Amino acid sequence: MVMGDNRDIYYLEILISYKKGKSYIKIDTWAVSKYNTPQSIMRHDSKTMNRLSDSVYGSKYKSAKQLVITKVLSCKKVGESII
Repeated sequence: MVMGDNRDIYYLEILISYKKGKSYIKIDTWAVSKYNTPQSIMRHDSKTMNRLSDSVYGSKYKSAKQLVITKVLSCKKVGESII
């Protein structure tokens, strides 16, 4: 990308799945990101993934954290960022 390119910022309602104990739990939640697909959010947006992980597991959870964004339910453009 060239300096000064604009990227869209999205407000997303997403469906996430996580493992706690021996069961898998699915919940609807929100995220704000420059990416709008589940794969790109999980791969490139570590800040959003850390926020989701902390909100689901808490900051003191010691066991393995398995968190997957399964689906984007809605996507709304809320602004533009300058990279």
